[in-house]
Amino acid sequence: MIAAKWRWSTGLVCLALLLSGPHCAQWLTREDRDNTNVTDFTDDQNHPDSEESSETDRRNQEESNTDTTAVDTENGRTEEQSDPDQQVDNTAVDEGGATDVRPIRSGLSASFADDNRQFNYFLQFLDKYAAQARSIALPVRERIVLRVRDASGKPVANARLNISGGERALNGTTYADGSYLFFPQLVGGGPDYQVRVNYHNQSANLSIRRQGNREVVIALSEERVLPERPDVDLVFIFDTTGSMDEEIARLKRTIEIIQYNLSEMSVRPRVRFGMVLYRDIHDEYRTKVIPLTDDLRAFQAELNQVEAHGGGDGPEDLQAALQDALTKLNWNQNGVRMGFIITDAPPHLDYNQSYDYKSAVEDAQSRGIKIFGIGTGGLDINGEYVLRQIAQYTYARYIFLTYGEETGENAGGVSGSVSHHTGANYNSEKLEAIIIRFAREEIAHLTDRPLDDGTEEDYFLAESVDAAEREAILRELFRRSINQLLDYSMIKVERGTTLARLPLTVVHTRDLNADDQKANAEFFAQQISYALSKNETFRVVEREDLQQILSELELQQSGLIDEEQASELGRLLGSDLLLAGKMISSADRHEVFLRLIRVETGEVLAVSRAIIDAKLGLAYR
Repeated sequence: MIAAKWRWSTGLVCLALLLSGPHCAQWLTREDRDNTNVTDFTDDQNHPDSEESSETDRRNQEESNTDTTAVDTENGRTEEQSDPDQQVDNTAVDEGGATDVRPIRSGLSASFADDNRQFNYFLQFLDKYAAQARSIALPVRERIVLRVRDASGKPVANARLNISGGERALNGTTYADGSYLFFPQLVGGGPDYQVRVNYHNQSANLSIRRQGNREVVIALSEERVLPERPDVDLVFIFDTTGSMDEEIARLKRTIEIIQYNLSEMSVRPRVRFGMVLYRDIHDEYRTKVIPLTDDLRAFQAELNQVEAHGGGDGPEDLQAALQDALTKLNWNQNGVRMGFIITDAPPHLDYNQSYDYKSAVEDAQSRGIKIFGIGTGGLDINGEYVLRQIAQYTYARYIFLTYGEETGENAGGVSGSVSHHTGANYNSEKLEAIIIRFAREEIAHLTDRPLDDGTEEDYFLAESVDAAEREAILRELFRRSINQLLDYSMIKVERGTTLARLPLTVVHTRDLNADDQKANAEFFAQQISYALSKNETFRVVEREDLQQILSELELQQSGLIDEEQASELGRLLGSDLLLAGKMISSADRHEVFLRLIRVETGEVLAVSRAIIDAKLGLAYR
């Protein structure tokens, strides 16, 4: 009997197959253990572009992917997967070498979504709930990612940018990884913009096209300057109304865990904590600011006094808290700056405030401050929508609490609450572990010591099954690969977008039969075509003379496409996008890389990778 299930695991998406026979152990959900005789592949399910799909379908799939159990089919043993937060070292050593008692974990589980990585899916989310959610429109649909690099190609943090050519000039600061998100709709104008970068004694100038590449590298002529000890500011923007009592009690312990783990990093960052507490206009206080400090005990003393009171009308005054966070705190100038909104309520947008959350994200972006949104308890779509807007605009992530006793991304204080709409791009672990990981990522960019967090590159994996199931497995594999290309596209891909599929380029392996490799590539290409035919976003363009066109452009062998060739191909084929791919084979597996290419610029918008057991190919020897 064969069972198949997809899951996320530490950034890894795989198709796990339970096969009868010895020496077979796979990770399966609890649902799988009860349904090991069912194989269900529905070609149009669980994607926003399908008319048959729904947020409930996608949510149900994702819920089944959170809690995992190891099954040893040889010995019949069942073993619970270890809690991911066990990997976090919560023992601290002070300057004198003394070891403190390990702090208690907060017990608060969380998942997160990266809406800048899954950009097209995020734009679909905005469109789907725009009429339902009370929000302020942010001009994010056009997004150009500017990346500042030094002479060695390393990221340059805290470089100052000036962008002109629009209706107004724009000033900004690169984040720790050297990136800055430029939204042309914010300033209008064009078709070209001039970007000037200033960093220490260096400067660089570059002209960019509004309709050009969505990712642009700006190179400096000298090496970056690294701090001996990076400055790290972590600010918690905390809703302290009555419904937040449980979160406050649990999160008091999180601060200590974060401090202990960050202080153990080899670069010994200087970590400061700050806080902005907020309630509502008629409560005991509207906002209360706790200044940034590197004195953990002093900060804990302030935190221990925080209690939940007031509220009750639903929305709270988040916008006043954001104004205080951006204008009343003394953020560092040359380190890492991270803010975390923690709330179970949407913001009041009916107070006619001159400083709103649009003002806040523009201020934050100009100063290189990331603002993460943490949705807790019964946060509804109004709150989630705003928190995700804020996080995406400031190059941060959206975090949603799932609680230790529940599983699935929608678990929370109220059934069916928090986030239902994050797509496949999320992981689940302890809240403090997520915050620690994000802070470590930022700090690592300010060092020459790369962060090894044990995560792997995303890819899809299909393992061997009976021949009768081969096509079904491969069609599901490539359906998910294509959906990933859509979700992760750097531009909005509208329904009805024309796409031309290019043949798979075979990277020949000397030890394998060339005819077999060609046959496998053609077979996989057929399954890709089938998956495309079931996708409702693309209108696939077919040309009988495609091989001749590719031959004339000398693309048949290399598979490499530059801007000029992409433009010419698009003109000849009548398509907006190209789907190009290559296959690399070995004795035991095939790897298929798919690239979604924008015809107008020749830019690669997204890439997916599929690993296929050799037994799933046509020619298995």
